[in-house]
Amino acid sequence: MQSHAARVLYFAIVCLMFGAPSFAAEKHLLLGTWSVDVSKLQQPSPPKSVTMKLEEAGEGAYHMTVDIEASDGSKSHGESTFKPDGTAASGTGSADVDVVSMTMPSKRILVMGAGKGGQPTSSRVFSLSDDGKHMIETVIRHLPDGTPYTRVNTWTRIS
Repeated sequence: MQSHAARVLYFAIVCLMFGAPSFAAEKHLLLGTWSVDVSKLQQPSPPKSVTMKLEEAGEGAYHMTVDIEASDGSKSHGESTFKPDGTAASGTGSADVDVVSMTMPSKRILVMGAGKGGQPTSSRVFSLSDDGKHMIETVIRHLPDGTPYTRVNTWTRIS
């Protein structure tokens, strides 16, 4: 008869052999390319288009790009490579972001804190819809007097 310790060890080995690859194979569900529904943006002179791409960058890091075509036709490209552990990472090319802090508390959620020039600019929560075809972005900003306000944007998966 096996001892209790031997059974526990056997169980642990089986879990590592068969369980670990399934965890390692799981990808974050927000990976891909997304386009925001600009017709529903609550801002004056909304852009013509906004596209975001989230991809793995290796060693537990992710790379995010955001491409915007403004209402006047001008274009901007912002990007950042980050680890989803809450540490600060630099961002480039954005009008209102030069530093981000990101976490991924689940395979369906990305939380972002952003700043520019040493000041906070926004907090954002991206969550995957139940059908997997849309991403809901909740943006929290502050008025000059410090009063917070929230906007919700809907993104559609392109790829």
